[in-house]
Amino acid sequence: MRSLLGSSIRTDQSSFGLPWEPQFFWDTDRWRPQMVFRRFRTWIAASRRRRRTAWIVLALFALFVFPGLVHAVSGAQPGTATQGTAPNAATSWMNIRDSYGVNVSSYMLVVDRGGVLNLGNFALWIILMPLFAVWQLLSITGVWLPAKALDFQWLNLISAPLQAMARNLTTQIATPLMAATALAIGAFFVGYFIVRALYAKAVTQVVTMIFFAIASVFFLANPLGEALSDHGVLVQGRDLGLSVAAGLNGNSNPNPNQLVATLQMTMADNFVRYPLQVWNTGHVVDSNPSCRAAWSAGMAAGSEDRVRNGMRSCGDGAAYSAMQNPGVGQIGAGLLLLLCAVILLAFAAYLSIKIMWAALDLIYYGFASIFGFAAGGYIYGPTQTFTVRCVVHGFISAGKMAFFVIALGVYELLLGSLFRAANGQIMVVFVIGAGVEIIAIIQVRRLSRNIDEANDWVTNRIGAAIQSGGSSGGGGGGAALGMGLGMGNSGAANSMSPLAMLGAVSTINSSPVTAWLAGGRLNPFSPWSWLDHMDKRNKARGMKTKDLRAAAHAGVNTQVHNANTARDGIARARRRARNLRLASSADREAAFAAQNVVHMTGLSSNIPFALQMAGVRQRVLHRAWNATTDVIKHTDKEPLQSGHIGSVVAAHGLFENDLVNGHDPHMMMARFHALEAVVDRYRGDFPGGVALRSNELEELGRSYVLNPEMDFITKLQKIASGDTSDTILVHGAHIADVNPEQADRLGKWITNEHALRIQAATNWVAQDPTDLERVRVLRAEIDNGTQTIQYQQGKMSTGANSLAQPDTAHSPFMPPDPRHPEEPRIPWDLIDNLRNRRP
Repeated sequence: MRSLLGSSIRTDQSSFGLPWEPQFFWDTDRWRPQMVFRRFRTWIAASRRRRRTAWIVLALFALFVFPGLVHAVSGAQPGTATQGTAPNAATSWMNIRDSYGVNVSSYMLVVDRGGVLNLGNFALWIILMPLFAVWQLLSITGVWLPAKALDFQWLNLISAPLQAMARNLTTQIATPLMAATALAIGAFFVGYFIVRALYAKAVTQVVTMIFFAIASVFFLANPLGEALSDHGVLVQGRDLGLSVAAGLNGNSNPNPNQLVATLQMTMADNFVRYPLQVWNTGHVVDSNPSCRAAWSAGMAAGSEDRVRNGMRSCGDGAAYSAMQNPGVGQIGAGLLLLLCAVILLAFAAYLSIKIMWAALDLIYYGFASIFGFAAGGYIYGPTQTFTVRCVVHGFISAGKMAFFVIALGVYELLLGSLFRAANGQIMVVFVIGAGVEIIAIIQVRRLSRNIDEANDWVTNRIGAAIQSGGSSGGGGGGAALGMGLGMGNSGAANSMSPLAMLGAVSTINSSPVTAWLAGGRLNPFSPWSWLDHMDKRNKARGMKTKDLRAAAHAGVNTQVHNANTARDGIARARRRARNLRLASSADREAAFAAQNVVHMTGLSSNIPFALQMAGVRQRVLHRAWNATTDVIKHTDKEPLQSGHIGSVVAAHGLFENDLVNGHDPHMMMARFHALEAVVDRYRGDFPGGVALRSNELEELGRSYVLNPEMDFITKLQKIASGDTSDTILVHGAHIADVNPEQADRLGKWITNEHALRIQAATNWVAQDPTDLERVRVLRAEIDNGTQTIQYQQGKMSTGANSLAQPDTAHSPFMPPDPRHPEEPRIPWDLIDNLRNRRP
């Protein structure tokens, strides 16, 4: 019972991932900010109530909290606007300027506001102003975020505190005592490998310890110095990415800091200045130098009249007319600009967040590496793998950041080239570019996942090499990685090849937009997508309520519990084999596991799943399942009220039938092991421990066990029930005067003695299951026990409920014991080993 309870507790812990499991503590990926965010997002999406609450909180934050924060930040910024301007307080603190020096937060949508005499213009102004405010906020934020992500000013703010924290942590952890303890533990594993003749693993462990000892001297001196300094990994990765991006656009000698400023001004022109001019006037007014200067001066001054008069004085009558006479088309143009700008800037924002996330990942793994270089790297096992994972993840994070910097730089410079080539056709670039960017976002996300998978692959290969002494597998993974990279290069080199077209179709097929258009069906071009859609809809219906979701998990936990029950049965079979000095048998282990599952669940249908999860091979599983099921079926046919003795009778009959008739020897042994399992369960109900305290009673009980009689049991039960009219018990030559207490103990002793002798005979047969003489002796013992149970229930022994008694008198196979010459059959050492001992 205690073992079963312990297994169930272990099952629950493994199912829910409780934090005191060792693998939970050393799993660094679980505590990455990205993984924590994903778990939080999954938790939010688990129920409709949580989703509604999250949207309400987000809306309240956007309406009330965020404007206050922006206002507070803007109030703390130094004044940077041109004198006389009235910039937007929510965006002026970002200090985004176009290439002509105008702060984009001072931009205005100049339209005639109308009035009482011109209600049409007034209505248009009421509609256009909120739309312009939203567009301006999103556009300026989308321009500001990539520039801030690339200039690394945000990293300079946290660099000094983080480095101080890292040094303090190192001082507390990296002590000589900690290092000496870790080295001693690591040296123990080296000695253990040498004793086990695993010399390659010992050498690998020594080399690994030496490497960590040398590397820790440099790393622990300044843990985050190489990551956060001005010449660290992050800054070098940023500079490399910007240089590659500039080189791809024709700049062979770029300055990273100047390039960031240039990118910001170019984005301000392309995403804010030119679209606003097209929206406001229908064309780009910067094509005329005098109009460009007039428009810039008016915006910098914050005067709508100055902008109008400037357009009239520079000769752009179309712009002046559009400002004086706004139309309904400007509402549609504004909505289109807002949608396209959000899509185009979302890609830049996504890459910017990826850059910052990669940098924070590197900092996180830098802190985690302190524990590894201080102690964990010297200790063989999970701690060593943990340290390797932190180091590899740190380098991969720097590489990821460089990749995303390259992607962002190429994206921004390419868009700048497109806007210049468009020659004022801003809306064309916005509309076509928005469609392309939807696919680009999906592809970059997929490529990011591939980088993460490659990261895990490298980490696992290095960890496997350390754990296995340098001989690790994984060739298939390398091939897969190489193939993936090759496919990507092929597609990039030949975009119109059939393979590239197939990739495009696959991308469209896997797109969430396609799924929405197809009514929620994922991968609609796939042949069996309709079946997958129906399956997901059925699962969604089954997961609507908390009880249904809990029931689904409960079924899984039940299967795990059944598997643990089967494993306990396998352990019992192995202990039995060791005690009897028998060779281990897969059929015996499977039989005991199946008997455990049936005993715990009461259903034979649970046997195959539980045994398969417990690691039993398929052929052995089927034999054990068939043997156990046959025992259950034949037990129902036995006219015995005791279930366990009925199972013993049925199992013995099936085994002896296969043995005598020469059936499949493998199935015959499976039936014998099923007999062992049910005998073990029968013996568990009568474990012994009943002492008679009288030689006369013991001799009387022994005489009865060898030759059961119904009159003896009837009189014994009569005395035990309190009828003392005649307390003399007689069986053959043995006579005893007993009282009711002694009669009750004698009845229990007889029942236990039958179970003991049946198990002893079964152990004897296990030494040679093909010996018919031993099988007949076992049959006789089972028959004796069956008759006693029948007599105790007031039934006569008949041919239907008893086994044929073999002729074992003076058997030459096993001579009688000299202490009891009338008892010929079972070796006495087997009985003595089992007497008064719980199985």
